[in-house]
Amino acid sequence: MQTPMPKNQPLLDSRQQAVRLIRSQLLATLVLSLMLLAYDRTAGYSALTGGMIASIANAWFALKVFRFDRYEQPGLLLGVFYTGEVIKFILTGAMFIVAFVMIKPINVVALLSIYFLVQITPALANSQGWLDKDEKQ
Repeated sequence: MQTPMPKNQPLLDSRQQAVRLIRSQLLATLVLSLMLLAYDRTAGYSALTGGMIASIANAWFALKVFRFDRYEQPGLLLGVFYTGEVIKFILTGAMFIVAFVMIKPINVVALLSIYFLVQITPALANSQGWLDKDEKQ
């Protein structure tokens, strides 16, 4: 007989999954940036900037969405989700503007390539089973 799951267990699992996804993005940012740094200094810090833009925006969104129990107010969660996504979009745009204005010289190809690679890291990690729930922390 299976023991009943505590009410907050799915939320904890979702939070833990979000933390794992953000960690995977940060790790991908670091590894890819170091690889490009070996090739070219400008490409390395541009890649780091692109990866951090993706990771910071996604971390902010995760903090916003998982700050309360989704079972208590599901309608509020939907509003928080949509608001969080809009603000994440604005935050991402603002970080790109700051990067392009403040960082000179910048390797645009490295910045955008690593940004997009880091954005798909969670999907790649999940498809490979790297983020299984049974993983020990």
